[in-house]
Amino acid sequence: MVPAYAEVPMTLLTGEQTVAQLKEDGARYMQMGFHTLAINAYRGAIELEEKTLVLPSERDPDVPFNLGLIYARQGSLPEARTAFQRSVDVDPTSFKARYQLALVDLKLGNQGAAKEQLTLLADAANGNPETRSHIQSLLATLESVPLPSQKGDNLARTPAVESEAAKLLLEPGKTETAALPAATETESPEEEKPLSALQRLRQRELN
Repeated sequence: MVPAYAEVPMTLLTGEQTVAQLKEDGARYMQMGFHTLAINAYRGAIELEEKTLVLPSERDPDVPFNLGLIYARQGSLPEARTAFQRSVDVDPTSFKARYQLALVDLKLGNQGAAKEQLTLLADAANGNPETRSHIQSLLATLESVPLPSQKGDNLARTPAVESEAAKLLLEPGKTETAALPAATETESPEEEKPLSALQRLRQRELN
């Protein structure tokens, strides 16, 4: 009988970790609460993808997404936004990444960007009443806040509206670790305008 040999780990051949290994390390550190080590692992994975010239469409969207979760928990919102935006750029169909990006934009006061993402998500969640209702509640807080006009007016948010928006944000533990339920294909053709990528996401998660 021919003995079975285990595959030699890539690290022993090259002396370097792979993106998958760094992602696994980051997840383990994240679970253990070692956030600094997790950040270093995820950033190392991103840097390795760039160093090895991995095509953007072939990169792992979960790496920047998880990195964004850690930054958000630490209150490093600009860094969290950059990470979530990278995840969306890699996978435009990611409902959870767009949702987290919208929440960070809302907290940062980027009302226009938050409204754009939430509108897309509301349309994508048309078949899930609970999810759609939550997103529309967030949108409602933005509708009552005037955006800066094209004349260059710099209108600030009112504390009352900002407070209401904060109340509607789900608890971090409930939103940071799982994607929201996907919607079903119930829209009429007229309603299928916002983003074909999100529509493909719904179809992909139904299969």
